[in-house]
This record gives sequence, structure tokens and C-alpha cells, in this order.
Amino acid sequence: MYEIAERTRTVSRRKGERKMENASMLEFHADDIILKEGGTYEEMYKIISGSVAVYIRYGEKEEHLIGIYSKSKCFGETNVFSSQPSIYTVVAYGDVCLMRITKDSLEEFIRRNPRNAIDIMQNMVHTNMLMQKNIDLLLDDIYEKQDINKRRTEEMKDKIRQYRMNGFNLLGV
Repeated sequence: MYEIAERTRTVSRRKGERKMENASMLEFHADDIILKEGGTYEEMYKIISGSVAVYIRYGEKEEHLIGIYSKSKCFGETNVFSSQPSIYTVVAYGDVCLMRITKDSLEEFIRRNPRNAIDIMQNMVHTNMLMQKNIDLLLDDIYEKQDINKRRTEEMKDKIRQYRMNGFNLLGV
């Protein structure tokens, strides 16, 4: 549909975009990248139909699927509230229709659609919990590797001691 790398802070109308009162509708096709990890965006999305896949380290050896989000779920809200780079990559999982809400239109959008404020907060909590679980898993991996390294170090020290002792025995010392 469009190259993610060509997106800038000033958003222009895109193919498949339909304007609404305080949001616009976008359509994406399977494997289209909607948000890229590390990119800076001033917009969030609500899924109207279809699904998206959410990844960290998308396209890398250590790629990890965080989840599949479907109708009524939001994503990108942390971008709007924090102006920080995206913490994940979002890819269309088949055809998907999204409502795009910009940072500038968020307040008006929530005023006209108060139920969405709760959805946004629930999604932020859900994303935060998923990220915390991923951090916990990564920490478990680090601690496990540290334990393995400690055991290997001790095994090597034992072998060195044995070698030293056997070496002295061979010399008749």
C-alpha cells in the first residue's frame, strides 16, 4: 500500500483512506507494515475489521510475536501519549480496515466516542502486561545462561586443578 519508511510526521491522505469526522479509515492487505518498531508516529489505530500481528524484532533472527489483535482492539496508543518510538512492529494479518486517530484529533475523538477511551486504556494495560511478561522471560533466559556459565566456569576450574595435580604427579613432585 505504501512504504513505511516514506512516512513522515506530516501525514498525507493515502490510497484507501476515507475521512471521518475526527478520524480516517485505512485499508491494509496481508503483510503490509502499519507501524515499525523504532519509528516515531503521532497516530494510533482502532481495528474495525480484520486482524493485525504485533511483533518485537520483526524480521530479525530473534523475532517474537506478541499477539494477534482483532476487531475493536487499539494499537499505537503509546506513540500518541508519549511521542516515543514505537515499541513494536504491527503487520496486517490479512485484509484489515483501521480507524486512524492522530495525536491532534485524539481529544475530540474521545469526546465523541467516550467508550473508546476505556478501550484505549485497556489496550495500554494489556500491552504493558505483555511487555512485562516478555521482560520476565528474557530475564529468566539471562539468569539461566548465567547459571550455565557459572557451572561451566566451575567445571573448567576443576579440570585445571586436576590437570595441575596430575601434571605435578607426572613430574614426581
